[in-house]
Amino acid sequence: MGGEIVTECEFIDAVKRNNQRLFLIALSFTHNDKDSEDILQNVFLKLWKYQKPFEDTAHIDKWLTRVCVNESKNYIKSPFRKRSVPLEDAKEKYSFDYECDYDLFKAVMSLPKKQSTVIHLFYYEDLSVKEIADVLKIKESAVKTRLHRARTQLKQLLGDEWNNE
Repeated sequence: MGGEIVTECEFIDAVKRNNQRLFLIALSFTHNDKDSEDILQNVFLKLWKYQKPFEDTAHIDKWLTRVCVNESKNYIKSPFRKRSVPLEDAKEKYSFDYECDYDLFKAVMSLPKKQSTVIHLFYYEDLSVKEIADVLKIKESAVKTRLHRARTQLKQLLGDEWNNE
C-alpha cells in the first residue's frame, strides 16, 4: 500500500474487513439496525471519496473507526433520526459463536450510550484509553470513569458467571 490513494481492490478489502465491527460501533450509538446501516454507508462513501494516502491497512482501519464514531455521533443528533428497533436484529444479522456472546453483547448494548460506546471501543476494537479519548474528544479520565461505571453495571446485569473481566 505504502502512501497511495485507496484502489478499488483495497476499498473492497477494507469494506469486507471492517463491515461487521463498524456496524457494531454504530449500533452501540444508535441501538438501531437500520440507522447503523445508514452510518456504515456514509463511512464507506467517505473512504471511497478520500483523496489522501494511507500508510497501510491498519491506518485505514483506524481511520474508519474514527469516521464511524464521528458519523454515529452526528447521526444520533439528527432530527431525522428513526426510532429504535429491537436488538434482536443484530443477532439475526450477525452470528455469535456462543449464546453467551450474544448475552454479553445485549448487556453491553443495554448500557447508556456513553458507557456502551467506550466498552465497545475498548474491548471489541482494542483501542487504548488515550485513543478512545481522542476519538470521542473527551478527557482520558472521563473514559476511565465511563469504563468503570460500565464494568460495574455489566457485573450487576450478568451476575457471578461474568465476574472475570
